[in-house]
Amino acid sequence: MTQAIAAPNALLEWFRTQRRDLPWRTPRGVARDPWKTLVSEVMSQQTRLDVVVPRFLDWMRQFPSPADLAAASEEEVLAAWAGLGYYSRARNLRKAASAVAERGWPTDHAGFLGLPGVGPYTAAALASLCRGERVAMVDGNVLRVLARVFAMGGDLRTGSGKRTLGAAADAWVSRGDAGEINEATMELGALVCLPRSPRCGICPLVDSCKACASGERERFPAPKAKRETVDLVREVAVVSCVGAVLLRPSRPDELLRGLLVPPDVAEFPGSTSFAPCGEVRHAITHHKVLWKIHRAALDDFCLPAGWVAVPRAELPSRVVSSLVRKSLEAAGVWPSRVG
Repeated sequence: MTQAIAAPNALLEWFRTQRRDLPWRTPRGVARDPWKTLVSEVMSQQTRLDVVVPRFLDWMRQFPSPADLAAASEEEVLAAWAGLGYYSRARNLRKAASAVAERGWPTDHAGFLGLPGVGPYTAAALASLCRGERVAMVDGNVLRVLARVFAMGGDLRTGSGKRTLGAAADAWVSRGDAGEINEATMELGALVCLPRSPRCGICPLVDSCKACASGERERFPAPKAKRETVDLVREVAVVSCVGAVLLRPSRPDELLRGLLVPPDVAEFPGSTSFAPCGEVRHAITHHKVLWKIHRAALDDFCLPAGWVAVPRAELPSRVVSSLVRKSLEAAGVWPSRVG
Protein backbone atom coordinates (compact mmCIF):
# COMPACT_ATOMS: atom_id res chain seq x y z
CA MET A 1 0.00 0.00 0.00
CA THR A 2 1.24 3.51 -0.89
CA GLN A 3 2.46 5.47 2.11
CA ALA A 4 0.78 8.88 2.12
CA ILE A 5 3.32 11.70 2.34
CA ALA A 6 3.25 15.43 1.71
CA ALA A 7 5.19 16.99 -1.15
CA PRO A 8 8.87 17.57 -0.22
CA ASN A 9 10.11 21.14 0.11
CA ALA A 10 12.60 20.37 -2.66
CA LEU A 11 9.74 20.38 -5.16
CA LEU A 12 8.69 23.92 -4.28
CA GLU A 13 12.28 25.15 -4.20
CA TRP A 14 12.73 23.79 -7.71
CA PHE A 15 9.46 25.32 -8.90
CA ARG A 16 10.32 28.78 -7.62
CA THR A 17 13.36 28.91 -9.91
CA GLN A 18 12.01 26.95 -12.91
CA ARG A 19 8.42 28.20 -12.99
CA ARG A 20 7.39 29.21 -16.50
CA ASP A 21 5.96 32.68 -17.07
CA LEU A 22 2.43 32.04 -18.38
CA PRO A 23 -0.15 34.78 -18.98
CA TRP A 24 -2.71 33.34 -16.55
CA ARG A 25 -0.27 32.93 -13.66
CA THR A 26 0.15 35.44 -10.84
CA PRO A 27 3.17 36.16 -8.61
CA ARG A 28 3.78 33.71 -5.79
CA GLY A 29 1.31 34.20 -2.94
CA VAL A 30 -1.22 36.08 -5.09
CA ALA A 31 -4.50 34.27 -5.79
CA ARG A 32 -5.25 33.60 -9.42
CA ASP A 33 -8.07 35.27 -11.35
CA PRO A 34 -10.83 32.65 -11.72
CA TRP A 35 -11.82 33.71 -15.25
CA LYS A 36 -8.27 33.43 -16.58
CA THR A 37 -7.85 30.17 -14.72
CA LEU A 38 -11.04 28.66 -16.10
CA VAL A 39 -10.23 29.68 -19.68
CA SER A 40 -6.63 28.45 -19.49
CA GLU A 41 -7.59 25.10 -17.95
CA VAL A 42 -10.34 24.45 -20.48
CA MET A 43 -8.11 25.43 -23.40
CA SER A 44 -5.25 23.28 -22.12
CA GLN A 45 -7.32 20.10 -22.22
CA GLN A 46 -6.11 18.04 -25.18
CA THR A 47 -4.11 21.01 -26.54
CA ARG A 48 -0.37 21.77 -26.40
CA LEU A 49 0.68 24.73 -24.28
CA ASP A 50 2.55 26.43 -27.13
CA VAL A 51 -0.75 26.51 -29.03
CA VAL A 52 -2.78 27.59 -26.01
CA VAL A 53 -0.79 30.70 -25.01
CA PRO A 54 -1.45 32.87 -28.11
CA ARG A 55 -5.04 31.64 -28.36
CA PHE A 56 -5.60 32.45 -24.67
CA LEU A 57 -4.38 36.01 -25.23
CA ASP A 58 -6.67 36.43 -28.24
CA TRP A 59 -9.61 35.00 -26.29
CA MET A 60 -9.11 37.33 -23.33
CA ARG A 61 -8.98 40.32 -25.64
CA GLN A 62 -12.30 39.29 -27.20
CA PHE A 63 -13.95 38.02 -24.00
CA PRO A 64 -12.25 39.76 -21.04
CA SER A 65 -14.95 38.68 -18.59
CA PRO A 66 -17.57 35.94 -18.19
CA ALA A 67 -20.26 38.50 -19.01
CA ASP A 68 -18.62 39.24 -22.36
CA LEU A 69 -18.63 35.56 -23.30
CA ALA A 70 -22.17 35.05 -22.03
CA ALA A 71 -23.38 37.92 -24.23
CA ALA A 72 -21.80 36.46 -27.39
CA SER A 73 -23.68 34.16 -29.74
CA GLU A 74 -22.68 30.51 -29.98
CA GLU A 75 -21.55 31.14 -33.55
CA GLU A 76 -19.20 33.92 -32.37
CA VAL A 77 -17.82 31.70 -29.62
CA LEU A 78 -17.20 28.75 -31.93
CA ALA A 79 -15.53 31.03 -34.47
CA ALA A 80 -13.20 32.34 -31.75
CA TRP A 81 -12.43 28.74 -30.77
CA ALA A 82 -11.78 27.63 -34.37
CA GLY A 83 -8.73 25.42 -34.73
CA LEU A 84 -8.61 24.31 -31.09
CA GLY A 85 -10.95 21.36 -31.70
CA TYR A 86 -13.21 19.58 -29.19
CA TYR A 87 -15.83 22.28 -29.63
CA SER A 88 -17.94 21.06 -26.71
CA ARG A 89 -15.28 22.75 -24.54
CA ALA A 90 -16.22 26.14 -26.01
CA ARG A 91 -19.93 25.50 -25.56
CA ASN A 92 -19.46 24.44 -21.95
CA LEU A 93 -17.21 27.42 -21.27
CA ARG A 94 -19.96 29.70 -22.54
CA LYS A 95 -22.51 27.95 -20.30
CA ALA A 96 -20.24 28.33 -17.28
CA ALA A 97 -19.67 32.00 -18.12
CA SER A 98 -23.44 32.54 -18.28
CA ALA A 99 -23.86 30.97 -14.85
CA VAL A 100 -21.10 33.17 -13.39
CA ALA A 101 -22.50 36.30 -15.07
CA GLU A 102 -25.87 35.56 -13.51
CA ARG A 103 -24.88 34.36 -10.02
CA GLY A 104 -21.22 35.32 -9.50
CA TRP A 105 -18.21 33.10 -8.86
CA PRO A 106 -18.54 30.18 -6.43
CA THR A 107 -16.50 30.31 -3.25
CA ASP A 108 -15.37 26.70 -2.90
CA HIS A 109 -14.71 23.40 -4.66
CA ALA A 110 -18.29 22.17 -4.34
CA GLY A 111 -19.57 25.40 -5.86
CA PHE A 112 -17.15 25.22 -8.78
CA LEU A 113 -18.28 21.64 -9.44
CA GLY A 114 -21.78 23.04 -9.87
CA LEU A 115 -20.77 25.15 -12.86
CA PRO A 116 -21.90 23.70 -16.22
CA GLY A 117 -19.22 21.61 -17.86
CA VAL A 118 -16.75 21.92 -14.94
CA GLY A 119 -15.43 18.54 -13.79
CA PRO A 120 -13.36 17.53 -10.75
CA TYR A 121 -9.99 18.57 -12.18
CA THR A 122 -11.04 22.06 -13.29
CA ALA A 123 -13.00 22.59 -10.08
CA ALA A 124 -9.89 21.63 -8.09
CA ALA A 125 -7.82 24.09 -10.13
CA LEU A 126 -10.24 26.93 -9.42
CA ALA A 127 -10.59 26.04 -5.73
CA SER A 128 -6.88 25.61 -4.99
CA LEU A 129 -5.41 28.31 -7.22
CA CYS A 130 -8.09 30.98 -6.78
CA ARG A 131 -9.57 30.27 -3.34
CA GLY A 132 -6.64 28.66 -1.53
CA GLU A 133 -8.63 25.51 -0.79
CA ARG A 134 -6.67 22.35 -0.01
CA VAL A 135 -7.77 20.29 -3.01
CA ALA A 136 -5.53 18.13 -5.22
CA MET A 137 -5.45 18.62 -8.97
CA VAL A 138 -4.84 15.33 -10.77
CA ASP A 139 -4.07 15.54 -14.49
CA GLY A 140 -1.84 13.35 -16.61
CA ASN A 141 1.32 15.06 -15.39
CA VAL A 142 0.43 14.69 -11.72
CA LEU A 143 -0.58 11.06 -12.25
CA ARG A 144 2.81 10.32 -13.83
CA VAL A 145 4.82 12.08 -11.10
CA LEU A 146 3.00 10.40 -8.21
CA ALA A 147 2.95 7.00 -9.92
CA ARG A 148 6.75 7.16 -10.16
CA VAL A 149 7.43 8.67 -6.75
CA PHE A 150 5.38 5.93 -5.07
CA ALA A 151 5.95 3.22 -7.74
CA MET A 152 2.20 2.73 -8.08
CA GLY A 153 1.39 -0.07 -10.49
CA GLY A 154 -1.88 -1.06 -12.10
CA ASP A 155 -4.53 1.11 -13.71
CA LEU A 156 -4.64 4.42 -11.83
CA ARG A 157 -7.49 5.81 -13.91
CA THR A 158 -10.30 3.58 -12.70
CA GLY A 159 -11.48 1.61 -9.68
CA SER A 160 -9.19 0.98 -6.72
CA GLY A 161 -6.19 2.40 -8.58
CA LYS A 162 -7.94 5.74 -8.97
CA ARG A 163 -8.83 5.75 -5.26
CA THR A 164 -5.22 4.98 -4.31
CA LEU A 165 -3.98 7.78 -6.54
CA GLY A 166 -6.56 10.18 -5.09
CA ALA A 167 -5.45 9.42 -1.54
CA ALA A 168 -1.79 9.97 -2.48
CA ALA A 169 -2.66 13.25 -4.20
CA ASP A 170 -4.63 14.49 -1.19
CA ALA A 171 -1.69 13.71 1.10
CA TRP A 172 0.71 15.36 -1.37
CA VAL A 173 -1.05 18.76 -0.88
CA SER A 174 -1.70 18.30 2.85
CA ARG A 175 0.99 20.78 3.93
CA GLY A 176 1.80 24.22 2.56
CA ASP A 177 0.12 26.10 -0.28
CA ALA A 178 -1.96 23.47 -2.10
CA GLY A 179 -2.27 25.61 -5.22
CA GLU A 180 1.49 26.09 -5.47
CA ILE A 181 2.09 22.36 -4.87
CA ASN A 182 -0.43 21.49 -7.58
CA GLU A 183 1.25 23.83 -10.05
CA ALA A 184 4.74 22.64 -9.12
CA THR A 185 3.81 18.98 -9.58
CA MET A 186 2.23 19.63 -12.98
CA GLU A 187 5.26 21.69 -14.01
CA LEU A 188 7.59 18.90 -12.98
CA GLY A 189 5.61 16.42 -15.07
CA ALA A 190 5.64 18.75 -18.06
CA LEU A 191 9.34 19.67 -17.95
CA VAL A 192 11.24 16.89 -16.15
CA CYS A 193 9.21 13.76 -15.37
CA LEU A 194 8.48 13.15 -19.04
CA PRO A 195 6.54 10.14 -20.35
CA ARG A 196 9.65 8.90 -22.15
CA SER A 197 13.25 9.54 -21.17
CA PRO A 198 12.48 11.38 -17.92
CA ARG A 199 15.22 13.80 -16.86
CA CYS A 200 15.93 12.17 -13.50
CA GLY A 201 19.37 13.79 -13.24
CA ILE A 202 17.81 17.23 -12.65
CA CYS A 203 14.68 16.10 -10.79
CA PRO A 204 14.23 17.55 -7.28
CA LEU A 205 12.46 14.33 -6.23
CA VAL A 206 15.15 11.93 -7.41
CA ASP A 207 16.15 10.96 -3.85
CA SER A 208 12.60 10.01 -2.90
CA CYS A 209 11.41 8.50 -6.18
CA LYS A 210 10.84 4.74 -5.85
CA ALA A 211 10.59 4.20 -9.61
CA CYS A 212 13.96 5.84 -10.18
CA ALA A 213 15.52 3.85 -7.35
CA SER A 214 14.24 0.61 -8.88
CA GLY A 215 15.65 1.49 -12.29
CA GLU A 216 12.19 0.99 -13.81
CA ARG A 217 11.09 4.59 -14.11
CA GLU A 218 9.32 4.15 -17.47
CA ARG A 219 7.33 1.21 -16.15
CA PHE A 220 5.22 3.70 -14.20
CA PRO A 221 2.45 4.57 -14.70
CA ALA A 222 0.97 1.56 -16.46
CA PRO A 223 -0.01 2.54 -20.01
CA LYS A 224 -3.55 3.65 -20.62
CA ALA A 225 -5.67 1.06 -22.39
CA LYS A 226 -6.04 2.02 -26.03
CA ARG A 227 -9.50 2.57 -27.40
CA GLU A 228 -10.43 0.69 -30.51
CA THR A 229 -10.22 2.83 -33.64
CA VAL A 230 -13.54 3.56 -35.33
CA ASP A 231 -13.60 4.12 -39.11
CA LEU A 232 -16.16 6.66 -40.30
CA VAL A 233 -16.88 7.06 -44.00
CA ARG A 234 -19.23 9.65 -45.51
CA GLU A 235 -20.27 10.51 -49.03
CA VAL A 236 -20.16 14.28 -48.66
CA ALA A 237 -22.01 16.72 -50.91
CA VAL A 238 -20.46 20.14 -51.44
CA VAL A 239 -23.24 21.95 -53.25
CA SER A 240 -23.05 25.51 -54.60
CA CYS A 241 -26.20 27.48 -55.21
CA VAL A 242 -26.16 31.05 -56.55
CA GLY A 243 -22.76 31.94 -55.07
CA ALA A 244 -23.37 30.22 -51.75
CA VAL A 245 -22.52 26.80 -50.30
CA LEU A 246 -25.23 24.69 -48.67
CA LEU A 247 -24.38 23.55 -45.14
CA ARG A 248 -26.28 22.15 -42.20
CA PRO A 249 -25.61 21.64 -38.47
CA SER A 250 -24.00 18.31 -37.69
CA ARG A 251 -26.51 15.95 -36.09
CA PRO A 252 -26.15 14.66 -32.49
CA ASP A 253 -25.12 11.22 -33.79
CA GLU A 254 -22.36 12.66 -36.01
CA LEU A 255 -18.93 14.08 -35.30
CA LEU A 256 -18.59 17.87 -34.96
CA ARG A 257 -21.95 18.04 -33.19
CA GLY A 258 -23.74 21.30 -33.91
CA LEU A 259 -21.06 22.70 -36.24
CA LEU A 260 -21.83 23.53 -39.85
CA VAL A 261 -20.93 20.65 -42.18
CA PRO A 262 -21.71 19.68 -45.77
CA PRO A 263 -24.74 17.37 -46.13
CA ASP A 264 -24.62 13.78 -47.35
CA VAL A 265 -25.06 13.03 -51.04
CA ALA A 266 -28.16 11.01 -50.12
CA GLU A 267 -29.84 14.14 -48.75
CA PHE A 268 -30.25 15.53 -52.28
CA PRO A 269 -32.63 14.36 -55.00
CA GLY A 270 -31.39 11.42 -57.05
CA SER A 271 -31.44 13.63 -60.14
CA THR A 272 -28.68 15.89 -58.74
CA SER A 273 -25.57 15.73 -60.92
CA PHE A 274 -22.53 15.17 -58.69
CA ALA A 275 -18.89 15.07 -59.72
CA PRO A 276 -16.36 13.31 -57.46
CA CYS A 277 -13.50 15.62 -56.50
CA GLY A 278 -11.30 13.78 -54.04
CA GLU A 279 -11.13 12.45 -50.53
CA VAL A 280 -10.31 14.01 -47.17
CA ARG A 281 -8.84 12.00 -44.32
CA HIS A 282 -8.84 13.23 -40.78
CA ALA A 283 -8.31 11.89 -37.25
CA ILE A 284 -10.51 12.97 -34.35
CA THR A 285 -9.80 11.24 -31.01
CA HIS A 286 -10.17 7.51 -31.78
CA HIS A 287 -12.03 8.09 -35.05
CA LYS A 288 -10.43 7.72 -38.48
CA VAL A 289 -12.52 9.83 -40.81
CA LEU A 290 -12.78 9.45 -44.57
CA TRP A 291 -14.97 11.91 -46.42
CA LYS A 292 -15.48 11.22 -50.12
CA ILE A 293 -16.18 14.62 -51.63
CA HIS A 294 -18.74 15.15 -54.40
CA ARG A 295 -19.42 18.55 -55.91
CA ALA A 296 -22.59 19.86 -57.53
CA ALA A 297 -24.05 23.21 -58.58
CA LEU A 298 -27.74 24.03 -58.39
CA ASP A 299 -29.69 27.01 -59.69
CA ASP A 300 -32.32 26.69 -56.97
CA PHE A 301 -32.88 24.61 -53.85
CA CYS A 302 -35.46 24.70 -51.04
CA LEU A 303 -33.44 24.65 -47.83
CA PRO A 304 -34.62 22.12 -45.23
CA ALA A 305 -35.10 23.43 -41.68
CA GLY A 306 -31.78 24.35 -40.08
CA TRP A 307 -29.80 24.39 -43.33
CA VAL A 308 -28.02 27.57 -44.39
CA ALA A 309 -26.69 28.94 -47.66
CA VAL A 310 -23.37 30.55 -46.78
CA PRO A 311 -21.91 32.99 -49.33
CA ARG A 312 -18.43 31.83 -50.32
CA ALA A 313 -16.84 35.02 -49.00
CA GLU A 314 -18.31 34.31 -45.55
CA LEU A 315 -17.10 30.72 -45.30
CA PRO A 316 -13.91 31.55 -43.32
CA SER A 317 -15.97 33.26 -40.61
CA ARG A 318 -18.75 30.65 -40.51
CA VAL A 319 -16.85 27.37 -40.87
CA VAL A 320 -14.82 26.53 -37.78
CA SER A 321 -13.88 22.87 -38.35
CA SER A 322 -10.62 22.15 -40.15
CA LEU A 323 -12.18 18.94 -41.52
CA VAL A 324 -14.97 20.92 -43.17
CA ARG A 325 -12.53 23.53 -44.45
CA LYS A 326 -10.36 20.86 -46.09
CA SER A 327 -13.47 19.37 -47.69
CA LEU A 328 -14.54 22.71 -49.14
CA GLU A 329 -10.99 23.27 -50.39
CA ALA A 330 -11.05 19.85 -52.08
CA ALA A 331 -14.27 20.87 -53.80
CA GLY A 332 -12.75 24.18 -54.93
CA VAL A 333 -15.28 26.43 -53.17
CA TRP A 334 -13.08 27.79 -50.36
CA PRO A 335 -12.14 31.44 -51.03
CA SER A 336 -8.66 31.66 -52.48
CA ARG A 337 -7.95 34.77 -50.46
CA VAL A 338 -8.98 35.36 -46.87
CA GLY A 339 -8.82 38.79 -45.29
